[in-house]
Amino acid sequence: MTQTRFKVASRWILVLAALLSAPWASAERVGNLYEAAVPVKGQSAQTRADGIRNAFASVIVKVSGDRGLLNHAQIPGILKQASAYVQQYRYQALETTNSNAGSDSPDRLLWVRFDERAVNRLLRESGVPVWGGTRPSILVWLGQEQGPRRDLLSMERERQLRQRLDKLGRSRGMSFLWPLMDIEDRNAIRVSDLWGGFEANIRRASARYQPDVILVGRMTQQGGRSWRGEWLLYLPDKVNRWQANGNSKLALASSGLNQAVDALALRYAPQQASLGETEIRIRVHGLTRLADYVLVKEYLQSLAMIEQLDLLSADTEKVNFKVRIHGSREALERGIQLGAVLEPVESIELDASIENKNSEVLVGESLVYRLR
Repeated sequence: MTQTRFKVASRWILVLAALLSAPWASAERVGNLYEAAVPVKGQSAQTRADGIRNAFASVIVKVSGDRGLLNHAQIPGILKQASAYVQQYRYQALETTNSNAGSDSPDRLLWVRFDERAVNRLLRESGVPVWGGTRPSILVWLGQEQGPRRDLLSMERERQLRQRLDKLGRSRGMSFLWPLMDIEDRNAIRVSDLWGGFEANIRRASARYQPDVILVGRMTQQGGRSWRGEWLLYLPDKVNRWQANGNSKLALASSGLNQAVDALALRYAPQQASLGETEIRIRVHGLTRLADYVLVKEYLQSLAMIEQLDLLSADTEKVNFKVRIHGSREALERGIQLGAVLEPVESIELDASIENKNSEVLVGESLVYRLR
């Protein structure tokens, strides 16, 4: 009996030690948010300084999710500090097929990586939202109408369009999912579903890709270089709709995808950075192995809006954390939902008779989850 108790106690000492002292590691996230490559001419000190500022501008747009950020009044002052946040830089070859390039044209790329924690701190202190790397996956269905004909676009056939749109995604810190348009897709969805906005059919056809959100674009050529688009963004709890125009199919598609990312940034990036920090308790049930505890801890720490995570208590089935966040409780809930690691359960009041040994657990708001 004594040996059994000793084994149980030893097991939980190891669990708590892992929770308290193991190094934090990020869950799977969007990569390359804090680096950028910009074309430059030569390697002079002034050219490098200018290139670093341009790279920093690209990075803060990706990190914040706000493509209009560079128009804000405080940004010139932020960009002047760019060199102070450089972790690493190097020059790379610039691939070009332009034989008419002038003598002043860029002849190489300057690749720069910036310090993640320092950049996040700078942006927050400036009142700029930090979206972080845990971002929703977007499945994009595109349809086009030219004269009497309507078609679902296969991005395997529209390779140049896909390359340009994927490049746009990288500039916004997003990765787009494109339907395979194989037999399964063509049996599951019709172009009439897109034009009719048949939500049930669209969501059902999209399920195989397991996206967080779905974007549908209905693009109509109105004559010559004029295109008009109707866009639907299917979120977990609602549908956003808007219209746009473009002078080409690429311009229209780029506009639609940019506006979709704008909408997602407003939804998922903590927009209340200027309101300071909030403390919230998070309880997670369904943890039966040491690996479960490490997974939950690392996933929560990977969320950029969580500034600090402290262990309050743990037992053989659940764990309680206290987190300090930037932004609102609602933004935190939406961010946690994206990772497919935790699912919410009905919020409950913590049992004082169980938790009264740790008064911190009884302070503030609480969120309750279950490990998926």
